[in-house]
Amino acid sequence: MSAPLASLLQTIKDFYASHERALGLTFFAAGMTWDALTLRTIDNLFDNLILLGYLTGLTAVIVLDIRAHRGSLSIARVEDPQAVLRAALQFLLGALLSAFVIFYARSITWSTHLAFWLVLVVGAVMNEFLTRKLSSFPAQLALLFLCSSTMLAWLLPVMTGEMSLRMFRAALLGSLTLSVVVFWYGKKAGRVGSSRWGPAGVWVVPLLFVLLDIGYRQNWIPPVPLSVPQGGIYNDLTREGDEFVLSWDTHQRGLFAPDYARTVYWMPGQRVYCFTAVFAPTRLSKQVVHEWQRLDMATEQWMTTDRIEYRMSGGREDGYRGTTYKRNMSEGRWRVLVKTEEGKMLTRIPFTVIEGGPEGVFWKRTVTR
Repeated sequence: MSAPLASLLQTIKDFYASHERALGLTFFAAGMTWDALTLRTIDNLFDNLILLGYLTGLTAVIVLDIRAHRGSLSIARVEDPQAVLRAALQFLLGALLSAFVIFYARSITWSTHLAFWLVLVVGAVMNEFLTRKLSSFPAQLALLFLCSSTMLAWLLPVMTGEMSLRMFRAALLGSLTLSVVVFWYGKKAGRVGSSRWGPAGVWVVPLLFVLLDIGYRQNWIPPVPLSVPQGGIYNDLTREGDEFVLSWDTHQRGLFAPDYARTVYWMPGQRVYCFTAVFAPTRLSKQVVHEWQRLDMATEQWMTTDRIEYRMSGGREDGYRGTTYKRNMSEGRWRVLVKTEEGKMLTRIPFTVIEGGPEGVFWKRTVTR
């Protein structure tokens, strides 16, 4: 190596060592931005093949790390193979977790699924600064199980056209099988340490299995691969060819004005429409429910007034469009819960009803879906 090149490399190493934390945040933000711009729909074959490649690579790196700890792994011209493997592990985890953050963000209802999504966000951020911790075998097993189950949770419905508790448990069982195989390989290689509670790798993965199963049944985990890219409440709805023309009266105008009626001006006998576009993979068909609810001011409880269902089919890039409506309204706070037939929450659409027409200056806005 020439002297100028060696000097340049040393300068780069010194700069990275003195600015490691800031550079880590910069690379993390740049990676998330890149993924947000390049990742397409959750059922895109090319994206899923890349993510499967990352998961396969993650498994392979953990196996190689087991060999490195045993002393049976050598890499040409590399003095510390474990340092290289930790860097590879960090890269693969970062790529997977950032993709999960983006895909799951499209399916979350903030008040219901935020905790699980924040686990993915925190995991993605912490991955940038805990390189040394990734050498822990129980931590590697836990991350492998979390990543594989999180990915299979949408891959299996995409492949089979079925989204259900049974399919989610199949994802957990597939991930458990992979983790058990890696665990036994590590145990034979002497990577399984023991404590007063027994080997950590024995209980960490089953514990995650139980927590994720409970989380899915309690509706804490987003209903991937379903999402609601568009939805709202409107005063009028007409269909022109293949398009829905939706309009509403509003006092708000401008770039940050909502694209549906947050305040509905309603006259007795008029219809109030709920429109949603639910994205689903091509082979998936589900019963979608619009549950209309009114807040009872006396009890401060949400009361269901109507529960209207319709069948949707996946495959449309902008989502399968469905509408329901109500005539019998009353003043106050309302919301429409958009769910699957099993009760999985897709989104909430809150609005307020005021009887009579809007006063003062207002605009009749129109959108086409």
